[in-house]
Amino acid sequence: MNLHALVRGGITSVNQDRPILYLPSAGFSVNASGKQIPAYLTPVPLIGQIQPIASDDLEHTNYLNKQGIYRAVYMFGNTEGIVRPLQQGGDLLQFAQFQGQAVANWLTIKADETWNVDQGGWCRVVVVLQTDSPS
Repeated sequence: MNLHALVRGGITSVNQDRPILYLPSAGFSVNASGKQIPAYLTPVPLIGQIQPIASDDLEHTNYLNKQGIYRAVYMFGNTEGIVRPLQQGGDLLQFAQFQGQAVANWLTIKADETWNVDQGGWCRVVVVLQTDSPS
């Protein structure tokens, strides 16, 4: 039973879904000066719920510097948080922080919840606002 489908109408009546552009990480290249340049696969347009993040969620990301602007994003599909030992993650989401603002890059730092993502399910990820602009 898909409980998320049952409550979806109530959720979107309070906080409407918003367009998101998902850029899956394709690793990186290294330029002549040794700087890593991230690479991304073809962007995928999605719809998601963008919500503020609770302070206890930040406590669980204790391996990160906690400065910055964080959001929780609920969306259908799957995105990867950073897994340094496996050299995975670094997926970007692009969306406006608030309605009417410019679109910004948000780095996925943590995949909190994943529910049947291989069968069209949904995930909850924690993202942090990046200083670079979408290209």
